[in-house]
Amino acid sequence: MSDERKRLTKRVVDAAKPLAKAYILWDSDLAGFGLRVSPSGAKAYIASYRVGVGRGAKQRRVSIGRSSAMTCEAARREATVYIAAARTGDDRREEVHFDAASAAKDLTVKEAIELWRAEAAPRNRRNGKKRRQKNIDNDVNRLNAHVVPLIGKRLVSSLTAQDIAKLRDDITEGKTACVVKTKKHGVRRVTGGAGTATRTIRTFKSVLSYCVDRQLVPANVAIGVKLAPDGQSERYLTVPEAAAIGKRITIWESQDRRMKGIRIIKLLALTGARTGEMEELEWTEIDFDQSFLRFGDSKSGKSVRPLSPEALEVLRTAPRLHPKWVFPNKYRTGPYCGTQGVWRDLRKEAGLNDVRKHDLRHSFASFGLSEGLSLPIIGTLLGHLRPETTQRYAHLADAQARQAAVSVGGAVGAALRL
Repeated sequence: MSDERKRLTKRVVDAAKPLAKAYILWDSDLAGFGLRVSPSGAKAYIASYRVGVGRGAKQRRVSIGRSSAMTCEAARREATVYIAAARTGDDRREEVHFDAASAAKDLTVKEAIELWRAEAAPRNRRNGKKRRQKNIDNDVNRLNAHVVPLIGKRLVSSLTAQDIAKLRDDITEGKTACVVKTKKHGVRRVTGGAGTATRTIRTFKSVLSYCVDRQLVPANVAIGVKLAPDGQSERYLTVPEAAAIGKRITIWESQDRRMKGIRIIKLLALTGARTGEMEELEWTEIDFDQSFLRFGDSKSGKSVRPLSPEALEVLRTAPRLHPKWVFPNKYRTGPYCGTQGVWRDLRKEAGLNDVRKHDLRHSFASFGLSEGLSLPIIGTLLGHLRPETTQRYAHLADAQARQAAVSVGGAVGAALRL
């Protein structure tokens, strides 16, 4: 496809699909201006030109910028400058490289985070897949809440491993804890702790890795800095605890109280799904005839999950308040996002303040294993992409196996009258 030419516009750029090999869409109006599309889906504007005239003219090709960070027309203007300068024998690429090296020396941590947000955050660093906007926002909010207040004005080139270790310790001690106003009547509580520090440093490490990729710094000084476990230990509901939550759900349903959140919590318990998968559930993703959820874009990519009759009934009885979203927000402008608040109040009434919403997912796996399901089946029900992810529940399966061995051994021993 490297010979294809058409006038590059936003519509053409957005429509360009990745193939098995990288290819270039050349602009039909400005010779030498093109869009390079990588197999990962990354798109970058380029300029190709010869410096000078004649056989001795050097062929150059320079990347102008990612399509996610600049408009097509801005890239066209930049390419025009490169190509025009080359005709007079000037290679602007050398000037830009010099300017980039100078800029790297003056790049602050806050500016590096903004650069990462615009160019690197939208794609998974390991596999190139497009990331969910909600996850990107969470990462950026975490960096702005904890990293920027402490070292945002520092130059990236001046950072050391000791600085990253101090950043970790300061976040752990709660030095960045505060309350942030988010909207007219909303606030977000920023807290510290070891888990917050671990997640923040991991994200900031990605920012620094991108700076290394861009040759803005020679090395990632965050690599090797020790991090505590993020503190999100797994918690499994006992049968009496599950009954306590079920009792509160029944009471709230009888009072018609915060029903969107209650339906979502029931689905989390009955399916083991992630909160985002249920809050952002679309009607088209529900196969009522075959009893399946067919996610087009979950955390693990496309995913098909079987539904129990109990879960299917929750969905069948949900009112159709929006043509797209099963659980729309009150303004009908997007999906509902208030489940955490409902869960916080519900668990308090049930006397289970230490149970996280995500523990419903762990408990689903625990109950499944207690029913004799294998780890691969549990992985399918939870939508795990890799088998090793399900291995976190292997100790539960081992416990069931040991209990089975006791039961079988006892039966055989009794038969043998040992």
